[in-house]
Amino acid sequence: MSAVKTAKDVIYTLLSILIMIVLAIVFFIIILFIIKFAADAVFGSGVLGADFAVLSAVILTAVSMLGGARYSE
Repeated sequence: MSAVKTAKDVIYTLLSILIMIVLAIVFFIIILFIIKFAADAVFGSGVLGADFAVLSAVILTAVSMLGGARYSE
């Protein structure tokens, strides 16, 4: 029975990793849209470069995912 339980735990772990990756990608796209929209609204069109928009979205996504993982225990 312990081998079956271990196999189930491994499968659940892999599924949770896959779901977390998908959620991180979706969250990144949403954050990137918000940052791009806010930069265009505040600074005007074309001021924020794509590299800085992606960098800020990556930072916000990583901090949000890590912060959410810390408090979910």
